[in-house]
Amino acid sequence: MLPKTKWIPLAVLASSVAAQKSPFYWQDEQLDYSRESYQETGKMEQIGRTGVAAMHAVLLRLLHLDTNTFCSGGGFLKNGTFIGTGGGEGKHKWGAKQGLASIRFFQPCEDSLCHWQEFKLTKMTGNRWYPSVEQLPEGNLLIMGGSTTGAQYNRDEINMANIEYFPPRPEGAIDFPFLNETMPYNLYPFIHTLPDGNLWVFANRKSIIYDYRNNRVVKRLPDIPGNSRSYPLTGASVMLPLDPKNNYNVEIIVCGGSETVKGKLSPKADADNTCGRINLGDENPQWEMDTFVHPRLMPDGVILADGKVLFLNGCKKGFAGYNKRNFDPTFDPIIYDPSKPKGQRWTSGLASTDIARMYHSVALSLPDGRVWIAGSNNIDPPNATAVYPEYPTEFRVEYFSPPYLFQSPTRPIVSKVPKVLVYDEEYYLNINLNYPHTIHQPKLNKIQVGLLRPGFSTHSMHMSQRYVILEHSLSEDSQRLTIKSPPNANIFPPGPAILHVLRDGVPAEGTYLHIAASEYDLAV
Repeated sequence: MLPKTKWIPLAVLASSVAAQKSPFYWQDEQLDYSRESYQETGKMEQIGRTGVAAMHAVLLRLLHLDTNTFCSGGGFLKNGTFIGTGGGEGKHKWGAKQGLASIRFFQPCEDSLCHWQEFKLTKMTGNRWYPSVEQLPEGNLLIMGGSTTGAQYNRDEINMANIEYFPPRPEGAIDFPFLNETMPYNLYPFIHTLPDGNLWVFANRKSIIYDYRNNRVVKRLPDIPGNSRSYPLTGASVMLPLDPKNNYNVEIIVCGGSETVKGKLSPKADADNTCGRINLGDENPQWEMDTFVHPRLMPDGVILADGKVLFLNGCKKGFAGYNKRNFDPTFDPIIYDPSKPKGQRWTSGLASTDIARMYHSVALSLPDGRVWIAGSNNIDPPNATAVYPEYPTEFRVEYFSPPYLFQSPTRPIVSKVPKVLVYDEEYYLNINLNYPHTIHQPKLNKIQVGLLRPGFSTHSMHMSQRYVILEHSLSEDSQRLTIKSPPNANIFPPGPAILHVLRDGVPAEGTYLHIAASEYDLAV
């Protein structure tokens, strides 16, 4: 029997023709975690045209959309409703109307009755192609940037150098000069909500701390060394896990990108092989540069159940875009451990893939600890049978199982997890550490509790992705776990999340729940 399904939208909005009108949906699956399958390198599985293994039970339901979601943004409101913003031009051949200014609604449900909702009169203040969206502590969404039409790179006449909010505010669009200062490579700017309630915003090579409540720049930070990191020289940004032990100090890592050749975009350009890490808690924050192991354009940075960061997808040559603009795919995932000293943070030699994940690829953390990988389409129009140098439109899906899923033949079991966590409250969970019979149970168990928001994944962006470590204590009999929710909405803005509990680095099955100021904020 299939487990109970909860339909939620997955951000696969640029990986195939169908995805421009209908996103994919997924449900929990079961894996064989027996000791015989132990692999220090993790495991990469393919499903799709290669067939579905017997251990998989995948359930999909296609949902109709009127407007083109291609190159859009997205995020969740505090009540759990997903909002999709912007998109692409009308594609009448596929029956997709123009979606550049569209706002779309999806309210999750536990049956098969929920569908996308689109209202002709509900629009943004203007067209936005490649906009960024960030979930705010108030439970609403900030929508930033983009261009009024599709373009190889941004130009003054199409630049949307402003921000707006959803639900809309009376003042409408608000000028944001930073997006003039960072031209022409500033589409899909990186945004992270900080524990002080301000935003960190990055585009091209520049970053600022921005007080959105008062529309002012609090601080200008140094430029990251090297190349641009924004579309079409696309890199990735991850805010590293927030920990109450260091007062939720913020460190951010920006990795990958590409170069220009004689000042111009070039398919022969080399991808960037560096990462920059900046500590916003320092009095004078500076970029600490590190290797990225492999040169990588269009990487995806995915926070795992244990708070480490998996980087995968992308390529070594060119720039982001359609039709012979990016080449030489990178097949090897790597894991970044932010807790280790420089020089010891990277783990390579992991299970690799043979599928090119180029432009329009996505990756997303799942509650069971794996990472869902899909997409790749750098051809217009899409072509599933194309051969090099036109990499085919990719319809196969992969799951990457990190090494922590093979550290032990058993996983801890957590039960009685509340559906809603209200800020700054204690909650009691049942826990079975479930040590293997062959392993002597240690006197002191290393327990970690983390709250993960996977975010909205598209074009190497993981909008609103964040991980917060929760304070916790284990009872003397090791059967009850007390956890404390985040102290306020600045630490973890309201909305859906996944609770992860780990025993000696091995995660239990994650649990979907909702973070809220009140239990009555939940929509379903």
